[in-house]
Amino acid sequence: MKIANIKMTKWTKFLILLLASLLVATANAAIFYSLTMQPQVSVSTPVLKFSTAPDEPSGSTVNDAWCRLTAKSYPNATLTYEQAVYINNTDDSNAHSFMLKHISITPTNGTSAVGNWTSIKFLVYDSSGYVFSLNYTVSGTDWILEPSSGETSHYSVPQSAGWWIRLETLSPAAATTGNDCGIQIEVDVLE
Repeated sequence: MKIANIKMTKWTKFLILLLASLLVATANAAIFYSLTMQPQVSVSTPVLKFSTAPDEPSGSTVNDAWCRLTAKSYPNATLTYEQAVYINNTDDSNAHSFMLKHISITPTNGTSAVGNWTSIKFLVYDSSGYVFSLNYTVSGTDWILEPSSGETSHYSVPQSAGWWIRLETLSPAAATTGNDCGIQIEVDVLE
């Protein structure tokens, strides 16, 4: 006897088709494969790195991959840390580029405490002179970034060369002492 000769109602045929489609869908859902990735991560020294400089603010911490500068700002006087921190290219064969990028600042815009500063500037120099900068100036109770995007362009440090950051701070005559400004800047390096 052939299956085609079996008499079935439309409902039975529908049920058989439904069960068959579920079986096919279940079988297809169970088909999978795996890709394998085997990364190897080595600890090494950055080719572009921070190092201590002659005018590093007292109490600062400088490591190869990060630094914390503890600068001061005086009311009605520009305070300059001529060589606050070095950025050295330790690669003796290739130039490497980096940029400065604003991440955060406190006090935040719109708070009266912002008025305790006039400007905080991070100026980058090489042996020939000024190269570029990331500057924070104040207008009322708001920080104004220059460049306005908060990111500088990439600049190339030649092989085995050292650049430095000159840090300049200025507060207005009416600034209240004891206020702190915290700035986080990324130094993005292209290896």
